[in-house]
Amino acid sequence: VSYAVTPSLPAGLALSATTGVLSGTPTAAAVQTTYTVTATNSGGSTILGLVITVTAPPAATALSYVDPTSGTYQLKQNVGLSSGSHLVLDLVGPPTGTGSGISITLITDATVVSWVDIPAGGTTGTLVQNGTQFSLGSGVPILKAKAIGNSLQVTLAQKAPTPAVSLNGTLLRIALALKAGLGLESGTGVALSVNQTKCMVLGGDGAISAITVSAGILTAQ
Repeated sequence: VSYAVTPSLPAGLALSATTGVLSGTPTAAAVQTTYTVTATNSGGSTILGLVITVTAPPAATALSYVDPTSGTYQLKQNVGLSSGSHLVLDLVGPPTGTGSGISITLITDATVVSWVDIPAGGTTGTLVQNGTQFSLGSGVPILKAKAIGNSLQVTLAQKAPTPAVSLNGTLLRIALALKAGLGLESGTGVALSVNQTKCMVLGGDGAISAITVSAGILTAQ
């Protein structure tokens, strides 16, 4: 038995000429159409009308984030501060160890998301906030964030002679926002990674050490 279909199926779908199995995933919307499937063998042929409509998925309007499940330093979602298209991430340190400062560099897809103020809708350029562990003291704090294209460079530190503190908690906080009007399909993955060569901690002994930061999975929903 052989099988054929007319007209051509929507992009992404295929009909096996030998089994008649319809398979695949549509890649574009298509209006309702009746497709004629013809099955032929030595005794003749028969036809079947197959009606297919492909509806485009809804456009993404929010950001979804799945926390990493392992790693010494982890970027975790701050659920209380995140809402809709505004995602706030906390850098959480290890259960042991002390330090006086930290620096990390993150990378994302700047065509899809932006580095933004921690408060949703903020316009002050507050791209980083201190967490719960470091004491930045009075006066101008050592608290810096610089967005350059896809990357965000963040540094914060205590001023001497402030004693080193436990790293077991939220060390800093950053935020991203989904850009409006992109028309992305819901479920589209968004790149989010860490430049590990530019991640370090100022330890309790005064030494600067490299660290590894784990990021989760970011999706436009």
